[in-house]
Amino acid sequence: MQSSDFPGLYQAADKLSGDAQTHFLTALIVNLVLLVAAAVVSVINYPHWISAAIQAALLAGALASSVYLAAMRPERVWYSGRAVAESIKTITWRYVSRAEPFHESDETAKQHLLKKLTQVVRQNPGVSDKLISHLSAHQLTAVMKQLRAGDFASRRDTYVEFRINDQLDWYSRKARFNTRAAKHFFTALILVNAVAFICALIKVANVQYQYFPTDVFIAVAASLLTWMQAKRFTELSASYALTAHEITLIREQAQELVADDDLSKFVGDAENAFSREHTQWEARKDN
Repeated sequence: MQSSDFPGLYQAADKLSGDAQTHFLTALIVNLVLLVAAAVVSVINYPHWISAAIQAALLAGALASSVYLAAMRPERVWYSGRAVAESIKTITWRYVSRAEPFHESDETAKQHLLKKLTQVVRQNPGVSDKLISHLSAHQLTAVMKQLRAGDFASRRDTYVEFRINDQLDWYSRKARFNTRAAKHFFTALILVNAVAFICALIKVANVQYQYFPTDVFIAVAASLLTWMQAKRFTELSASYALTAHEITLIREQAQELVADDDLSKFVGDAENAFSREHTQWEARKDN
């Protein structure tokens, strides 16, 4: 299923979360880059008012980005929007697979679907008023109806291929990416700290020399650490790897499914595994 095949609320929440993530990371990068640049100007220490004005402008920009991050808290919208989007995706896959609680007649399932979507929005008041990008989109799309109308085998195969395998691939790739990123950033942090330490030692023997870049490397190290904490590479690597292993075990049961009741339980187990990971998005907004 494509993004446009999901309910309009999912598309709105997905866009809201993506935009908020972009705003948060952009503001954070701007803040860190400006602080490092200000440290560079400080080390150069050119005796002219223009140098002081440049540094003041850089620090003003860093202050503005800090105020934006503190006042707007875009990361909260990012996390909450993602939690809403993934909750709706889970509901949608249960619906198209005819899994509980959408295993009854189409009309009853439709009403239950709309009720569930309403509950998700009401339970997230922090973003409900911001879900405005797809107001005219349908909540029950043609693709959703088509998949639900399929026979048992087609619904089973569609769920395994486009939900189970898709999620397994996503979590596996993200686990590998975050593992590599954590390793690279920790290495960079150690190297930058080591260079700063060496500069400090050299300065002991050359106190009269004014242009040691120690402060720049300290600012770079602080920026690296801040970025690592924001991205949570180590935490996400472990979490995504655990979920990927669980999905692998769940997938092994797919060939044993022979009836709608089996598929309903299978989908329920899989979506519960996904939901345990997705609930972390909601928890992160309060951190």
